[in-house]
Amino acid sequence: MASDDEARELKLLDGAEWKIIQVSSDEERLQQTLKTFLAPIILKAASPSEKVRAKTTAVCQTINKLIQSPSIVLPVVALLDQYKSTDSFLVRYFDLTYINHSISRLDAEEQRAFVPKALRGIGSDSEKNAKDLFHFVLRCLPSVKIPPRGTQDDLAFREHLGLIDDKDAAFLAEWIGKLLLLSSSRSFPGEQNFQVPQALSESDVSFLTRGMKPEVWQPEKGGLDLTDTRLRALNLLASGAFRDQEKFLPAIYAAASSDSRFSSVGDDLIKRTSVSLEDAELVKSLFEAHAKMLPPHRIRILGLLSKSEVATTFSADILAVFEKNVPSDPMMGSISTGLELTKLHRALFEFINWVARMGSKKAEFGMVARSLLNRLREFVESQGWPVPDHQSLDTNVLRSRAYETMGIFSKCTPWTDDTRLVFADWLFTSLSEDPTPDVVVSIDGALSSLTSSFKPPHNDKVTARLQSITLRNMMLNESEDHGAVRSTRHAAVKWANHCLPFSDVKARWIDILAIAGRRDERSDVIEEGHKGLDPWTYYANDEKDQTLPNWQELTRAFFWEIMWPRHAERGNMDMDVDDTGALVNFPGDILHAFPVAVDYARCILFLSALPDFKFEPGWRRQLDASVSSDLTARRSIREYLSTFTQSDHELAQLLRGGFAGMLLKDFILAEPCARSFVEIASLAPKDVLETVVRHARDVLPLIKSNNKEIRSLAAKAFGILAAHPFNLPDNVAEARWSLVETIEKREGAVGAELNAVEGAFVALTHFASRLVYYAGVPMTDAKHFSGLSDVFPPLDGITAPSTQEALFEAYTQLWTAGVPTTLPPSTDITKAFIDPLLVSAKKGKEKAITALGRLALSLPDSEDKLLTDILEKLYALHEIKQVEIHFAVGEALAAAVARWDAGVVQLTVDVEAVKDLCLFPKRSDHVVAVLEKLIADCKTTKPSLLKASGIWLFCMIQHCSHLEEVQSRLRHCQAAFMRLLSARDELVQETASRGLSLVYEKGDADLKAQLVRDLVSSFTGSGPQLKVEQDTELFDAGALPTGEGKSVTSYKDIVSLANEVGDPSLVYKFMSLAANAATWSTRSAFGRFGLSNILSDWEVDPKLYPKLYRYRFDPSHLVQRSMNDIWKALVKDSNAVMEKYFDDIMQDLLKSVLGREWRVREASCAAIADLVSGKPFPKYEKYYKDIWAASLKVLDDVKATVRNAALSLCISLSKTLVRQLEDSGSSTTAKAMINEALPFLLSEKAIENSADDVKYFAIVTVLDIAKKGGSSLKNYIPTMVPHLLVLLSTVEPEMVTYHYQRIGEEQRERLDKARSSMVTSGPIIAAIEDCLRSVDADVMKELAPRLQETIKTALGMPTKIGCGRVVSTLASRHTVDFAPYVGSFLTVLEKQVLDKNDEVSSNYARTAAYLLRVASDSAKQKFAEKFTSLYLTAENETRRQKVSDVILSLSKISPDHFNALEVQLLPLAFLGKHDTDEYVSHAFKEVWDTHAGSSLTVIRLVDEIISLADQTLGTAQWALKHAGALAIGSAVGLVGDASYVTGHINVDMAKKLWPVYDRALLLKTFPDKDKLLEPYPGFVKRAKTFWEADPKVSEQMKKVAVREAKRNNDEYRPHAFRCLWRFAEVREDLDLLDEITTIVSSFLEVDGDDADADKMDVDDAAKETAQRRKNGLDLRSLTQWAAVEAIVKGYNRPKMQSNPFETLRGIATALQSADPKSKTKGLTATPYIAREEFSTIRRTHWYDSAKEVLNEAAATKKPSSDGKGAEVVKWFLATFDLASENTGTELQRTSRAKAVQAVIQLAKTDAAVLGDIKSELKSTIEEAVGKERSLEVQKVWKECLGLR
Repeated sequence: MASDDEARELKLLDGAEWKIIQVSSDEERLQQTLKTFLAPIILKAASPSEKVRAKTTAVCQTINKLIQSPSIVLPVVALLDQYKSTDSFLVRYFDLTYINHSISRLDAEEQRAFVPKALRGIGSDSEKNAKDLFHFVLRCLPSVKIPPRGTQDDLAFREHLGLIDDKDAAFLAEWIGKLLLLSSSRSFPGEQNFQVPQALSESDVSFLTRGMKPEVWQPEKGGLDLTDTRLRALNLLASGAFRDQEKFLPAIYAAASSDSRFSSVGDDLIKRTSVSLEDAELVKSLFEAHAKMLPPHRIRILGLLSKSEVATTFSADILAVFEKNVPSDPMMGSISTGLELTKLHRALFEFINWVARMGSKKAEFGMVARSLLNRLREFVESQGWPVPDHQSLDTNVLRSRAYETMGIFSKCTPWTDDTRLVFADWLFTSLSEDPTPDVVVSIDGALSSLTSSFKPPHNDKVTARLQSITLRNMMLNESEDHGAVRSTRHAAVKWANHCLPFSDVKARWIDILAIAGRRDERSDVIEEGHKGLDPWTYYANDEKDQTLPNWQELTRAFFWEIMWPRHAERGNMDMDVDDTGALVNFPGDILHAFPVAVDYARCILFLSALPDFKFEPGWRRQLDASVSSDLTARRSIREYLSTFTQSDHELAQLLRGGFAGMLLKDFILAEPCARSFVEIASLAPKDVLETVVRHARDVLPLIKSNNKEIRSLAAKAFGILAAHPFNLPDNVAEARWSLVETIEKREGAVGAELNAVEGAFVALTHFASRLVYYAGVPMTDAKHFSGLSDVFPPLDGITAPSTQEALFEAYTQLWTAGVPTTLPPSTDITKAFIDPLLVSAKKGKEKAITALGRLALSLPDSEDKLLTDILEKLYALHEIKQVEIHFAVGEALAAAVARWDAGVVQLTVDVEAVKDLCLFPKRSDHVVAVLEKLIADCKTTKPSLLKASGIWLFCMIQHCSHLEEVQSRLRHCQAAFMRLLSARDELVQETASRGLSLVYEKGDADLKAQLVRDLVSSFTGSGPQLKVEQDTELFDAGALPTGEGKSVTSYKDIVSLANEVGDPSLVYKFMSLAANAATWSTRSAFGRFGLSNILSDWEVDPKLYPKLYRYRFDPSHLVQRSMNDIWKALVKDSNAVMEKYFDDIMQDLLKSVLGREWRVREASCAAIADLVSGKPFPKYEKYYKDIWAASLKVLDDVKATVRNAALSLCISLSKTLVRQLEDSGSSTTAKAMINEALPFLLSEKAIENSADDVKYFAIVTVLDIAKKGGSSLKNYIPTMVPHLLVLLSTVEPEMVTYHYQRIGEEQRERLDKARSSMVTSGPIIAAIEDCLRSVDADVMKELAPRLQETIKTALGMPTKIGCGRVVSTLASRHTVDFAPYVGSFLTVLEKQVLDKNDEVSSNYARTAAYLLRVASDSAKQKFAEKFTSLYLTAENETRRQKVSDVILSLSKISPDHFNALEVQLLPLAFLGKHDTDEYVSHAFKEVWDTHAGSSLTVIRLVDEIISLADQTLGTAQWALKHAGALAIGSAVGLVGDASYVTGHINVDMAKKLWPVYDRALLLKTFPDKDKLLEPYPGFVKRAKTFWEADPKVSEQMKKVAVREAKRNNDEYRPHAFRCLWRFAEVREDLDLLDEITTIVSSFLEVDGDDADADKMDVDDAAKETAQRRKNGLDLRSLTQWAAVEAIVKGYNRPKMQSNPFETLRGIATALQSADPKSKTKGLTATPYIAREEFSTIRRTHWYDSAKEVLNEAAATKKPSSDGKGAEVVKWFLATFDLASENTGTELQRTSRAKAVQAVIQLAKTDAAVLGDIKSELKSTIEEAVGKERSLEVQKVWKECLGLR
């Protein structure tokens, strides 16, 4: 049985083979036979019989021999089906072989049908099968038509390709991606140096090369072009056949390509993708791809990973990414170089930075952060650390990003403290030594970030390390420390402030060094230092206990212990104290920090002594004020310091430090030290001063200083020290007499001597007075005071102002202490002291006023009259205007009457005196008298006295409140201050306010209660009563507005308001207010004085709430503040009241906002804004539209302040609406707000309002709504978009229109482009596009007709531009929803593209191009026909320009759709590119070049082109006629060029072309008609078959050539002559020489030089054209040469071949016959062409033309038939100017020599001729060689000699 089967199969194979062989000679039958038998034959290769398999192989070998012809196409589809269905290796081999044979021979349709079959199931097939199938698909890609994106065909393309199974699509996308990675620049398998690409595996390469076959991708060996195939595959991938997920990775590969053709497609795919980068699987695949990709791809992948938050969770992959791009081992991975490496690292650090910012929020991120931070550090060190090995902009950027990223990572890295400190030290080193300024910013940022890891407190070890690091970097000297190039002081200070607690002494030391430790320190370092020393700044955001540094530790550290292990280089410190003492830490320039250290220690000391001191801005000034003027504070400090009495205590060290600083010779340093010393010493216990007392004499030089402040401070210090009880009497006496001796030199002293005297005065009195204070009792007879009367002179004899001032202070000290100054008995104290003091006091000198008060203090009781006199003089000072002077007067009054019971006097004591020191008791009667007078003067009407009395009364209470006399009158004082509250002067009001506070503060509990009762009575009717009538004005106009355009001003108004509210009691309450109406204009009445509580007892009628609420927003700030306090007093629960009476208040405000009074309108606007702020929208929803209406109406108010208030309200409403849309755009509330607001905003009351302010605000609001509205706007989009489009024109500045009307056309075009750019990039267009994002089918249904109407009615250019933009957006982004309306929009645009404005028409043209992407085929066809018709019927060039814009836009924007219309549009483009208008021609040429550009396209579309040209030739428009003529001429030329292979034009083609071409040639001459004539001879030549078959055509062609040559157009004539001889050249059946001679001979006449003189000048252009030059010839010469050339080359070619000499004679005779003077018809010895008039023509053209003709004659090698050949040869030689020396350029002389060479060649064909001319010619040539300078020309001449 097996043998039978075998036999049968062998028989079948034999039969099949025979049938194939039988038809082998007929290719068509062979192909049909193979189609039937090939697949079954191959199937036999699977037979189990070896013989059958062998026979099958043999048959296949036979078939291989028969299918070599290119026309044989095998049944590929059947072979493919068999290939996919069998497992037989041999069958698959043969199938594959024959598929390969014919796959490229299939036509496009068959290849397109093959692709789905090949792809179906490819994803599930074996890799071996898939490899071949994939390659087959690649072979067919050129035939696959990819539909335009977004069309229905595109959506169905996946199914059309056979990718029904997702596995197939994923497989194909994957391998297309890998194909994109197969670079064409690399070698292929089997080639030398082949390496598997890094991005692909060896199996991948094997797959893509079909088993490592290099010829697969070698086109020269029949393979595919890799680049072209990759590009086609990418375009397939970009189609709708693949989903975004499948395209994503291949798109990345394409985007990373250096070839823009790939990268542009890849970029577009990535931009359009809907793939979420938060998909963990996708992110994982990106990491995997990164691991094996090349750097360009890794750059792209890193950019995408930098947008994925999920990517930050892939810890291991993140580390692998870093290792891949910055490997620790250079041998690992593929390391790029140059720019690519820079880009890679930039992308890497962007990603790592992203990881740091996003990943730090995740708990598990710590370990990754630590690893990455270490890698980053290694990266920096690999570049060179701390100094980079090389620098460039890119490397610096990367280094900077590395440091920046390390800073971010450092905050979340789980390091130990030691590791973190090491890293900090490393960063500090980088900061100090890295020389790159840009990198340093990032290092500093990293250090700042790291501070968050060192929040105090720390353990001792960490603290010590931090102190060491910061202190070392603080002391780093970049000019001395090796390697340091930059100061790290700012970073060190910042670290000290952030990482160490405020109580850390060394941190504060660093701050001090920052402030003054270096000369010319940077301001930021100083500022940071000040921050570190400021406890308020340090604890501003910390609610914990505010721990201060321990001042004792501070003192020891600053002034005793050594702060760092080594000193900076010491400078030359010129000072009188041992620098091993207090100055031990202040060497060199650091000495300037010493005063700062002393002062800071003083502050901390005082703050420690005042535990209740509150830190707030300006705390230091407050502290200084408290220490100097607050007796309680001074007592607290003195009490705190009283326990520190040991001489070695830190307090003593601080005093010694301050004293040492005071003695420094630099006054800038000495002064602050002296001030600190004096302040501390004045409060220190006397025991602790013992160590400094003995140096009191050291202060004497300072007392004599030229610095006034130093003298003053030194005097105080001397008084404290010299008068100290522990001081030796001898030392005291010696110091005293030293001062006395200085004073005695007063007479005649000037300058420094006078300064010394003045200092001695003050110092001596300080010394004397402190002796008294130390003793505790007046020392009227002490030996130390003897002789003072001789030392201190009376004041009346002193004229020097500085001496006067010194004596004022000196006497103040003496009189305060009661030190006696014995004066001569005859001395009048008034004249000697009081009058001089009064004179200075009236000049505003405070020291004089103080001295006057202290003089009164020291007067004995017996001098009552004198005391009264002094007091009266002090009262008289109320005229002084300076306010601060009155406080000095007040203190002087208190000192004069209360004496040592006054606090101001007790503040004088600056030593440790006996407890309750009181040298002079109060004068009770005078205290009472002064108080009574001041209280009485507070009632005066004199402004200056009123002001002064209030201040003086305040001072009396402030300094004497503890006295019984004052306590008993506090109620009267309160009444006085209450009266002062109504004063107009704000200072008086403020004084009264502070006075009321002071009165209340100084009283005891009972008194405070009584004061409150008095205060109540002053506001409830028991106070001052007013007598009023109906019209008596009680309030300023507008102070209490009623809301009806009026305000409460008179008694009548109060009654009316009470009746309105329905509360008669209001009459009495407002009358009570009227008693102090001015009180309500100042906030002074509302503080802590009880007014709020009083007012809160009123029973308020609810009708008053709207009035009171509006009044809180009165334009007057004073009234506004006061009413706010009234509101707070009346309304216990403001929220409850607002909630309850919201509607009443809102209704009142909406009514009053449109009232008559501007104050009411302004207040109402502000009140509405405040009322709705924070309220839920339903609360005021019913008022929302009214609020908008009112606010926009008031926005156009006549008063600016009202407009501003309305604008604020509008802004508030707008922000509320926009914020609601941002937070929940689709919520019910948001929709409700839009439903209320938007219709109004779009109405004529808002966006179309005539008031600009209203309109523009409404526009801005609508734009904001459009930006944030989202889907909530759907219902309003059809209304909003047209409105906004119209706005584009209305908001355009009028100035634009003004200038537009006044500028030229060219400038208008530039302005139009600028206007268009402004529109398309402006906010209104952006808002429109925001709206369009929410368009769907329902919205489109309403929007489309409105948009069409807007397009039709639009007037302004911006609106038209916007309309085009909107339609384009809809067509490209809402394709499906917009598709039904495209046809109607195209119809509308047919008119709009013809707009007069070029920019508008161009814009609409682009829009039409976008629409055609979506339009149906019929609509496209109609569109193309319409614009073709528009072009053909255009009456002017403007219409044709518009059409060209449309076609060009379609070509650029929608090239695929243009291709679909190419049959209609390409012929039009071909016609248009020959248009006579330059703009039209350029536009159509660009279209043609883009989509055609070859002669083959013309052949393909020749029928359409002929049809269009024929139509244009029949129009009445000459421009179109000419364009059609030029187009048909160009077509004829291109058809002729395309036939260069066959050498002839198809007869049918010629029949189509000739009639139209003939009609075109019949046209009158026009510019560029020569282009029409140019292809004519070529056409005649290649259409020979055509005209030979038709004698009429043949004759017509001749007529055309002759006719054109006879045309009477000067410029055209040379071209026509040339055409004529070329025609004669190709028409070998005609001998036209005689006819040509007849036509052209008249133009060879040279005797009529003036023949053209009488010609009329047509125009300037013609005149200019007539003078054009070409090769040195003018138009006339060109015509002459064209005539000569026509004769020379117009001979009959066959005749030349048969009788060359006769033909040449005919040419010469014809030229000679043109001579009008010639009487013979034969040749003459002097040719006509040899005349001088033709010299230029001969040199430029004749030599070459003659050479050409002579060579052709010589080539025939036929002798002269009549024996007269020598005559012809000589004639030609005579035309070559052989006897002339001036024969033109070297090139021209060479041409002449070659022409002679041609003559010799001709002569050699006839021995007789040669013999006749040989001897003569030889001598002529030799003579020419001798004269010739050029070696090249000589060479040719010598060749001539050789030819003889």
